Amino acid sequence: MPLHLLKISAVCCCSVLFGGLLQAQENNANLFGSSEKDGNGLIAIIYDLKQTQSMQPSQITADTYPKVVQEFLSKGWDEVVLNKFFRVTRPLYSTQIFIPGMDAGAAPKAYGVDKVMKASCWVIHYKGQVSPPEDGTYRFVGYADDALAVAVNNKTVCVGARHDMQLEKIWNTKEKKGAKAFNGDLTYGEWITLKKGEPVDLDVLVGERPGGDFCAFLLYQKQGEAYQMDKDGHPILPVFQLAPMEIPNKKPNDAPPFTRASETWQQYR
Repeated sequence: MPLHLLKISAVCCCSVLFGGLLQAQENNANLFGSSEKDGNGLIAIIYDLKQTQSMQPSQITADTYPKVVQEFLSKGWDEVVLNKFFRVTRPLYSTQIFIPGMDAGAAPKAYGVDKVMKASCWVIHYKGQVSPPEDGTYRFVGYADDALAVAVNNKTVCVGARHDMQLEKIWNTKEKKGAKAFNGDLTYGEWITLKKGEPVDLDVLVGERPGGDFCAFLLYQKQGEAYQMDKDGHPILPVFQLAPMEIPNKKPNDAPPFTRASETWQQYR
């Protein structure tokens, strides 16, 4: 091939590759939520536990990080615990929490603060008011590396986290673990009776401890509902969603098996 054609071909290949990388980064950012204030979704606020409000070192490390999360949950999800740390003033709005395995730096990048927030010792607090698609008894099911917790009306009802987070001190279950989810297993939460049209306060916390890989998944189960089973005998559950949204089609080992519910949950402002 003539040299000038080789150069054109190389430029085209680089453009395609660079475009693909940009698209992948944009897709990862979208998984954390939208910056549109008028959009649907739980408000999602990210905190950097390594820094104080004035962006000075807080002395929180990967070793002491679990204690902050434990304190937050044990004090009934009191935001005073988190407000001593650096908080990004611009929130995101998320209609689902379904983030397949990826680099933990994707979270600060999604908030546009990757220049001032390293990819370790951060948490995202999602909150809002919701009601289910129909009356029934439900439970949340989830997992995150390193931590995920769910509260309904300020009561912790599910914790799915790595064992070294030691969150079983705050909430524990005798239920068997659920389907595989990236590098862990889904955890079944407590059953709660909910009614369509009667909102409850929903809080979800996800967090990353040392940096490296991150994932977060929030699904739900309705009591009495018949679900298809995976090869290990675990029910294949619907993703918790407040609006129809694309669910990432990742490799099987990047996310748990899932379905899409016929109706989304209702959100209240």
